Amino acid sequence: MICFAIKASSIMLLFGVLLQACAHSGAISSSYSSAIRHGDIIQSEFKHRVLRMPGRGEVLHVYIEGDGRPWRSRSQIALDPTPRRPLLLQLMQLDDAPRLYLGRPCYFGTDDPQCEPLWWTFGRYSEQVVRSMNKALDTLILNGQPLSLIGHSGGGTLAMLMAARRDDVVAVVTLAGNLDVQKWSSFHGYTPLSHSMNPATEPALNANIRQLHYLGAKDHTITTSMLTPTIERQHNAALEILKDVSHTCCWETHWANILTLIP
Repeated sequence: MICFAIKASSIMLLFGVLLQACAHSGAISSSYSSAIRHGDIIQSEFKHRVLRMPGRGEVLHVYIEGDGRPWRSRSQIALDPTPRRPLLLQLMQLDDAPRLYLGRPCYFGTDDPQCEPLWWTFGRYSEQVVRSMNKALDTLILNGQPLSLIGHSGGGTLAMLMAARRDDVVAVVTLAGNLDVQKWSSFHGYTPLSHSMNPATEPALNANIRQLHYLGAKDHTITTSMLTPTIERQHNAALEILKDVSHTCCWETHWANILTLIP
């Protein structure tokens, strides 16, 4: 494995873009998307856009974004699933630990010839996607470096699936994580994700992995019924409901407190 270091010029560009986004809230959407598009590309089975930032501590915090916009409507697939406002890229700026933003396959303009709609629709949580993300992560860390995987929505799904296939994860943190893909699709009347894996049917994670799961009380996308059965059969997991949070709004108001609990 090799240790990855982002170019100093890229770090300065990233900070400049993000500071501008914070100063002009109306431009947050385009600024955050622009920032990650300046990140480096790591070649695995797919190409992955990544950003790494230094910090204090031994554990690397790995941020995994949600599903973004896989569909333009209930019947029309989006040509680009990239989210307008990457929530976890925003939360990453509030963290002072060593941290890495690991982009999903086909997101943020990687120009990957392997990209086709399957990988952000029915196969978004497939074995191929999970394997590629883990392989990309392997090239970005020192051998034996402990990891905390942090995922929002579908990124939480991937964090659980990735952790099950690694031996260097000390914590998994999900924010409105989709922990039962079948219940989620049934609840919303969506076509089942036929090429995806489901954390609800996977074996429980190793008891040494601390699991922190969070859900907003105002969330209409993910419900407690999609979380509790999966969480209850885990060995070292807890669920907390945040009363003033929806699926995408207001996570930053709690993030400083949550960070104190993440290894």
